[in-house]
Amino acid sequence: MDWDEAAVRAAAARLRLCADPRRRRQGAGALLGRGPGSSLEFHDHRDYLPGDDVRHLDWSVFARSGQLVIRRHRQEVHPRVEVLFDGSASMALTDAKARLAASLAALLLTLAELGGARPRLWLLGGRHRPAPAWRPALRDWKPAGIVDPAAPLDLSGGGERILISDGLWPDGGVAAARRFGNGAGRLCLVQVLTGDETDPRPSGASRLEDGELGHLDQQVDEAACSAYRARLARHQDGWRAALSGRGAGVVSCAVERGFDAATRRLVEAGVVEVRHG
Repeated sequence: MDWDEAAVRAAAARLRLCADPRRRRQGAGALLGRGPGSSLEFHDHRDYLPGDDVRHLDWSVFARSGQLVIRRHRQEVHPRVEVLFDGSASMALTDAKARLAASLAALLLTLAELGGARPRLWLLGGRHRPAPAWRPALRDWKPAGIVDPAAPLDLSGGGERILISDGLWPDGGVAAARRFGNGAGRLCLVQVLTGDETDPRPSGASRLEDGELGHLDQQVDEAACSAYRARLARHQDGWRAALSGRGAGVVSCAVERGFDAATRRLVEAGVVEVRHG
C-alpha cells in the first residue's frame, strides 16, 4: 500500500519527533524515555497496575496515603524508535484508511531517521515481522489476518514505541499495553478510524462485512448503532486507561479528515512538534 510521499516529505520538513532539549548532550540519547527508568532523576508517579514491577513502588506514598503508586524516573535511552504497524485486514477497510495509516507510519519513521533515532518497523499480524528496510516493507504491505498480541516479538528495551492501528481488538488496550509496552521508554496508540467505525448510522437490514471475521446479516437500526457506540466508548476508555502514564496515550485520527489533520493531532498530543528556525 503506497503512502502519500509528497505529503510525508512536506510534513517531515516542518516537524520533528518530540524530545527534551535540556537532556541533549554528546554521547546521550536525543530521545528521553518517559516510563520507569534507571536514572536517578525523579520524574513523577502513576497508579500501580497489575503486572508492574513492585521494585518501583513508592512505599513512602503508601505509608502516607495507603495508595499504591509507581515511582518513575527519567531514563536516557540509546536512540531507538519502533513503529508497530497493524497489518491486519481491518486496516484496509477502505483504501483511504490504509493510505492514511501507511502515510503516518512513513512520516514517523522518516522523522526518526532525521533525528538520528535508528527507526525500526514491525508489521503486526498473526506473526509479528520486523522489516529489514521499512520503505519497501511498508510499500509492499498486504493486509491479512488478525493481530495476535501474544505472538513472539523482540522489541528493544527502553525504546520509543508507536502503535499504528484502529485499536479494534477483542482484548482491547490492556493486553496490548502489557505486551507492547513492556520495557518501553513510552508507548502510544495512533488510532486510525473511519467515520463508519466511530459513528455508524442506521441502514436497515444489512450484510456487515468484517475484514477479518467475514460477513454477518444484521438489522442495523438506531438501537444497534447506539449499542455499538456505547461499546466503542468503553473500548476507548480501556485503551486510555491502559496507556495512562506511558506517553501520549491515544491519538485518534479520522480518515475522512485526511493526513494534514492527522499530523495536527500528533502535534497536539506531543508525539511530534513543529520545527523552529
